[in-house]
Amino acid sequence: MSESEDNAIEETVEVAPAEDDSASPLFPAELLDRMTGKLGTKGQIQERGLLYQAALGPALEEQIQLATGLEIDIRPGPVRTGRRRELWGELIEGSVFCTSDVRGWASNLGYFCGSPLVIGLVECLLGGADPETVEPVSRDLSSIELDMSLVIFETLHEVVRAAVKKEDTKSRATFERPMTAIPDAIDDLDPDFHAAAIGFELEFAGSTTMAYLIAPQEALLSTKPIKRATINSDEAKAQSDWRERLSKRVVKSDVRLEARIPLDPMKLDAIGRLRPGDVLAFPEQGGSTVILGGNGKDIYRCALGRTGQRYMVRIEGPTGIDENWRSAFT
Repeated sequence: MSESEDNAIEETVEVAPAEDDSASPLFPAELLDRMTGKLGTKGQIQERGLLYQAALGPALEEQIQLATGLEIDIRPGPVRTGRRRELWGELIEGSVFCTSDVRGWASNLGYFCGSPLVIGLVECLLGGADPETVEPVSRDLSSIELDMSLVIFETLHEVVRAAVKKEDTKSRATFERPMTAIPDAIDDLDPDFHAAAIGFELEFAGSTTMAYLIAPQEALLSTKPIKRATINSDEAKAQSDWRERLSKRVVKSDVRLEARIPLDPMKLDAIGRLRPGDVLAFPEQGGSTVILGGNGKDIYRCALGRTGQRYMVRIEGPTGIDENWRSAFT
């Protein structure tokens, strides 16, 4: 074979370099998530949500009643799907939430509960109010109410852990502090996975409040819950200290006090003529009597005195107006 023929053969076997396939994936991301079990169909998630509601609801109702001593009816609620942060944003209004993990099953679980339920429970437990007289209120939670919402989340978490058979009693679950606003996306470093929100209707004091478990669809699809979750006696005993925890939290909380000194009555037109620099004298009789209170509640009768340049009050006795004044400081 001649040299020219050899060169012709070499030219025919040369091939262009292969293109980089990484820039053009073979499957759309959503299809890939379905193939790998990270995303389910609407029907699959609805079916699995119903199973979790049946497993969690009765045990949650039983354990919250055990922890609080109050009767709460729990029924299945809606099952919603979406990305984790999308669901968080939809459910946060009027609610308090926190996050935790079930080791060996799922990370960054979200627990949500409507604020009116927390307010009503604390009012009944701290102030001794009858649940039938409690009116549903939607407002910002106080520091104590925010802390006490953790009891609901801890109970729900233990029921979830029992339902997926992850009852590792040697490890104590850790929770983030309950919040009423979700973190900004820039501060949220966890993956925004496909999630499902499994809802429960909690009826208490004549009103209904929603609670949700938000979990990765991958975890829900991979684990079929037991028919009914049960918590062992040690865990149940640990959760039944709501009143004790609430009492300790109130005792240790800081309270802003105010001392009120009654003055002589004045005509309304005279009050309207008061200007900066005017001086009002104490009454001749009982002018040194002071009422000590806080948060709109009278607590003690006091006598006004002075030590050096500072005015002081001396406690003389309770006002006797409201024996349940502690309920004002939640």
